[in-house]
Amino acid sequence: MPSTFAETRLAPRWLHAWSILTAGATVALLTLGAIVTTFQVGMADPIWPTVPWHLALIDWSEPRPGFIIEHSHRLAGYVVGCCVIVLAVGLWISARRSWLKWLGAAALAGVIVQGLLGGLRVVQHARFGTGFAIIHGCFAQIVFSLLVSLAVLTSARFATVSLPTAASPRLRRWSLLLTALVCVQLIWGALLRHTNGALAQRLHLLTAFAVVAAAVWFVHLALASPVARRVLGRTLILLGILLVLQISLGIESWLDKFAGVLLPELHKPTIGQASHRVAHVLVGSFILATTVVQTVLLHCSVSGDVQRSAAVRSPLGITANRDIVPQLEGTT
Repeated sequence: MPSTFAETRLAPRWLHAWSILTAGATVALLTLGAIVTTFQVGMADPIWPTVPWHLALIDWSEPRPGFIIEHSHRLAGYVVGCCVIVLAVGLWISARRSWLKWLGAAALAGVIVQGLLGGLRVVQHARFGTGFAIIHGCFAQIVFSLLVSLAVLTSARFATVSLPTAASPRLRRWSLLLTALVCVQLIWGALLRHTNGALAQRLHLLTAFAVVAAAVWFVHLALASPVARRVLGRTLILLGILLVLQISLGIESWLDKFAGVLLPELHKPTIGQASHRVAHVLVGSFILATTVVQTVLLHCSVSGDVQRSAAVRSPLGITANRDIVPQLEGTT
């Protein structure tokens, strides 16, 4: 007899593994994108589009580091695009829920839009400056969170840990608020990285206090509910660790960039300073993905047929839900 987890899985096992691989490839893409912004090499090649193997066609007698970084970023974008195509087609063919099929299609559409935004950042730079670069950087966080959510939704344990629909509406509202605050914080961060504006600095810092306060209260509410504590589990610990790490990286990044004598736009970062800024961007992406996953777990309740498929058999052959098996055993 197949295991309970296999029975409740909303997508084949290989698709869950592929979704994890896709999310991992997206982390590499985000890293390269953050490096591009940190060293300001987004316009190292003003020609777009280029073929994925463009680096194999150039003259390597005197390669420019910025040119290599930018085209490595483009190549990673092609790789992620191919991964998402396989993921979306696989979900459309074999996912057990229509909403999961459409979520895979949304992920593919998001990656296509993100690629177009990256291209517009290059070809429309003379007209719009860093406008498309800021939108490109912010939208990347949304696409990454969507891909991480797909990795969770295709897991075998998803159907067994979702929160009952009637439980803790207050916690659900706070999960949405926390996710929205993190999104706003990332927008201010993108503006700060691209413009170095004083207003962006202040808004980025002020929103950071709001995110920490909302996260502390959200964790308090989750820990006060035994059901929510079981559902969210390690994501609460992960959120706390990421927030502490992000505050530390934010302080280092701010000191590296704004505490010197030169203007930020004239100050070329060292490798150590660049690593602080890139790590700060990545941890911010991980925080958003974590809050999105928590929101998904709190809002996506298990449908009735999945709950029935999650049932287990008692020694007497009676089919019963996992949560009431102890009661049945007590009466036998």
